[in-house]
Amino acid sequence: MTPDQIERYKRHFLVKEIGGPGQQKLLNSHVMIVGAGALGGVAARILTATGIGRITVFDKDRVELSNLQRQTQFSKRDVGDTKVGALFRSLSTLNADTQIDAVQDRWTSETGLPEVDLILDGSDNFETRFALNAASRAEGIPLISGAVAGWTGQVLAVNDPSEASCPCYQCFVPAEPPDAGNCKDLGVVGAITHLVASHQALLATRYLIGEQKNLFGRLTIMDGLGGAFRTVKLPQDPSCPVCNP
Repeated sequence: MTPDQIERYKRHFLVKEIGGPGQQKLLNSHVMIVGAGALGGVAARILTATGIGRITVFDKDRVELSNLQRQTQFSKRDVGDTKVGALFRSLSTLNADTQIDAVQDRWTSETGLPEVDLILDGSDNFETRFALNAASRAEGIPLISGAVAGWTGQVLAVNDPSEASCPCYQCFVPAEPPDAGNCKDLGVVGAITHLVASHQALLATRYLIGEQKNLFGRLTIMDGLGGAFRTVKLPQDPSCPVCNP
C-alpha cells in the first residue's frame, strides 16, 4: 500500500480481524448497490470511506427536496440532478481509492449482474427485490437486503454461496404483502434509514474480510421507537420457488 493508504486505513490495521490483509481484501472487492437513496446511497458513502475498491450503483431517479430529510449524501444544490450523478460527485471526492460506476437506470432482471463479490439491495419495491434475489441465487453472489418504514428497519443477508441450505429473500417474503404500498406513500424516520444502511455496510465489510460467522440467514429488526433490536434466524423454505425449485 502507499503511504497515504497506510495513513488513511491505520485504524482498520489496528482491528485484529481486519489488519493489513483484510484492508487489502476490501481494496480488491467489487460491490454492487441497487438504489442510490436512503439505504444504497448512505451505504455507498460508508463503503467508499471503508476502502472498497469498486462500487457499481444503479438508480434512475432524480434528487427531490423531500429526499434530503434522510438521504444525507445529497444537498439542496443536488435537487433536480440524477441521484447517481450527485452520488458520483460526492463519492469521488471522498476516496480516490474507490472506483465508482454510476448507472443511471433501474436494475431489472434483463440487466443482469456484473462480476461482483457482493450485492446490496436498497430498492423500494418488491418486483426489484424478488428479481435481484433470484439473480443473486442463480449467480452465487451473496445479497444483503435492507428495508425501512416508519420507525422500523430490517436487514437480512441471504444466498451464502458456500451453503446450499442458506435461505434466500423469498424464503422470508414468499410474495408481495397486500398492504405493501408505495415508498412515496410511506412515512419514514431519517435516522432509522441510517441505522439500516450502516448495518448493511457492516455486514458487507464482515463478508468481504472473511468474518462470516452468524452472518447469513439472520434477520435483524430495528425498532427505533421502542429502542429494541432483535435478530431472528430464518430457515430455508422447502417450498421456495427460488432456492428449492
